[in-house]
Amino acid sequence: MRRRPPRPVPDVFETFAHRVDSGDEGPLEAPGAASVARSAGITVGLMVLTSLAFVAGAWVSAAVRPELVFSNLLWEGVAIVAWSVAWGGLAAAGVLALGIIAVGVPWVRRQRDARSTSASTSPSTPTSTSTSTP
Repeated sequence: MRRRPPRPVPDVFETFAHRVDSGDEGPLEAPGAASVARSAGITVGLMVLTSLAFVAGAWVSAAVRPELVFSNLLWEGVAIVAWSVAWGGLAAAGVLALGIIAVGVPWVRRQRDARSTSASTSPSTPTSTSTSTP
Protein backbone atom coordinates (compact mmCIF):
# COMPACT_ATOMS: atom_id res chain seq x y z
CA MET A 1 0.00 0.00 0.00
CA ARG A 2 1.42 3.33 -1.03
CA ARG A 3 1.73 6.12 1.45
CA ARG A 4 0.83 9.65 0.67
CA PRO A 5 3.86 11.83 0.11
CA PRO A 6 4.34 14.28 2.96
CA ARG A 7 3.00 17.70 2.05
CA PRO A 8 2.56 20.77 4.10
CA VAL A 9 -0.86 20.91 5.70
CA PRO A 10 -2.84 23.92 4.47
CA ASP A 11 -3.65 26.52 7.08
CA VAL A 12 -7.43 26.65 7.30
CA PHE A 13 -7.41 29.91 9.22
CA GLU A 14 -5.33 31.55 6.52
CA THR A 15 -7.46 30.12 3.73
CA PHE A 16 -10.71 31.47 5.15
CA ALA A 17 -9.34 34.63 6.73
CA HIS A 18 -11.64 36.79 4.62
CA ARG A 19 -14.68 35.17 6.29
CA VAL A 20 -13.61 35.90 9.84
CA ASP A 21 -15.18 38.95 11.45
CA SER A 22 -12.63 41.45 12.56
CA GLY A 23 -13.05 43.61 15.64
CA ASP A 24 -12.99 46.89 13.71
CA GLU A 25 -16.21 46.06 11.86
CA GLY A 26 -18.28 46.64 14.97
CA PRO A 27 -20.50 44.39 17.03
CA LEU A 28 -23.07 42.11 15.48
CA GLU A 29 -26.53 43.62 15.29
CA ALA A 30 -29.84 41.85 15.52
CA PRO A 31 -32.00 42.03 12.40
CA GLY A 32 -34.70 44.66 12.35
CA ALA A 33 -38.23 43.92 13.47
CA ALA A 34 -39.57 44.47 9.94
CA SER A 35 -37.14 41.93 8.52
CA VAL A 36 -38.06 39.34 11.13
CA ALA A 37 -41.78 39.96 10.61
CA ARG A 38 -41.40 39.66 6.83
CA SER A 39 -39.48 36.38 7.20
CA ALA A 40 -42.06 35.01 9.63
CA GLY A 41 -44.87 36.02 7.28
CA ILE A 42 -43.21 34.28 4.35
CA THR A 43 -42.65 31.16 6.45
CA VAL A 44 -46.25 31.04 7.67
CA GLY A 45 -47.50 31.70 4.14
CA LEU A 46 -45.47 28.80 2.76
CA MET A 47 -46.73 26.56 5.56
CA VAL A 48 -50.36 27.44 4.81
CA LEU A 49 -49.90 26.98 1.05
CA THR A 50 -48.20 23.64 1.63
CA SER A 51 -50.93 22.37 3.93
CA LEU A 52 -53.66 23.49 1.53
CA ALA A 53 -51.84 21.75 -1.33
CA PHE A 54 -51.59 18.57 0.75
CA VAL A 55 -55.31 18.59 1.50
CA ALA A 56 -56.20 19.37 -2.12
CA GLY A 57 -53.90 16.65 -3.44
CA ALA A 58 -55.26 14.09 -1.01
CA TRP A 59 -58.86 15.07 -1.81
CA VAL A 60 -58.35 14.84 -5.57
CA SER A 61 -56.49 11.53 -5.28
CA ALA A 62 -59.22 10.07 -3.06
CA ALA A 63 -61.74 10.82 -5.78
CA VAL A 64 -59.58 9.25 -8.49
CA ARG A 65 -58.15 6.11 -6.98
CA PRO A 66 -57.22 2.91 -8.76
CA GLU A 67 -59.77 0.15 -9.00
CA LEU A 68 -58.35 -2.51 -6.71
CA VAL A 69 -60.21 -5.38 -5.13
CA PHE A 70 -59.15 -6.35 -1.61
CA SER A 71 -60.25 -9.36 0.34
CA ASN A 72 -60.15 -7.42 3.59
CA LEU A 73 -61.71 -4.04 4.28
CA LEU A 74 -58.76 -3.06 6.48
CA TRP A 75 -56.26 -3.41 3.64
CA GLU A 76 -58.50 -1.43 1.33
CA GLY A 77 -58.59 1.39 3.87
CA VAL A 78 -54.81 1.29 4.27
CA ALA A 79 -54.36 1.40 0.49
CA ILE A 80 -56.73 4.37 0.13
CA VAL A 81 -55.02 6.29 2.95
CA ALA A 82 -51.56 5.53 1.55
CA TRP A 83 -52.67 6.59 -1.95
CA SER A 84 -54.13 9.84 -0.64
CA VAL A 85 -51.14 10.64 1.59
CA ALA A 86 -48.71 9.95 -1.26
CA TRP A 87 -50.48 12.26 -3.70
CA GLY A 88 -51.06 14.87 -1.00
CA GLY A 89 -47.36 14.80 -0.17
CA LEU A 90 -46.47 15.12 -3.83
CA ALA A 91 -48.77 18.10 -4.26
CA ALA A 92 -47.42 19.74 -1.09
CA ALA A 93 -43.81 19.19 -2.17
CA GLY A 94 -44.53 20.71 -5.58
CA VAL A 95 -46.20 23.78 -4.13
CA LEU A 96 -43.47 24.19 -1.53
CA ALA A 97 -40.78 23.98 -4.22
CA LEU A 98 -42.54 26.59 -6.33
CA GLY A 99 -42.98 28.82 -3.28
CA ILE A 100 -39.32 28.55 -2.35
CA ILE A 101 -38.33 29.43 -5.91
CA ALA A 102 -40.73 32.38 -5.89
CA VAL A 103 -39.20 33.65 -2.64
CA GLY A 104 -35.60 32.64 -3.32
CA VAL A 105 -35.04 34.06 -6.80
CA PRO A 106 -35.74 37.70 -5.82
CA TRP A 107 -33.62 37.26 -2.67
CA VAL A 108 -30.68 35.96 -4.70
CA ARG A 109 -31.03 38.84 -7.16
CA ARG A 110 -30.99 41.35 -4.30
CA GLN A 111 -27.89 39.69 -2.85
CA ARG A 112 -26.13 39.78 -6.22
CA ASP A 113 -27.04 43.42 -6.74
CA ALA A 114 -25.82 44.32 -3.27
CA ARG A 115 -22.58 42.41 -3.80
CA SER A 116 -21.98 43.96 -7.22
CA THR A 117 -22.58 47.49 -5.96
CA SER A 118 -20.34 46.95 -2.94
CA ALA A 119 -17.63 45.48 -5.18
CA SER A 120 -17.85 48.37 -7.62
CA THR A 121 -17.49 51.00 -4.87
CA SER A 122 -14.55 49.31 -3.17
CA PRO A 123 -11.07 50.03 -4.50
CA SER A 124 -9.98 47.36 -6.90
CA THR A 125 -6.71 45.59 -6.51
CA PRO A 126 -4.50 45.23 -9.55
CA THR A 127 -4.45 41.79 -11.03
CA SER A 128 -1.35 40.15 -12.28
CA THR A 129 -1.22 39.45 -15.99
CA SER A 130 1.96 37.44 -16.04
CA THR A 131 2.01 34.37 -18.19
CA SER A 132 4.22 31.42 -17.82
CA THR A 133 5.81 29.56 -20.70
CA PRO A 134 6.37 25.84 -20.56
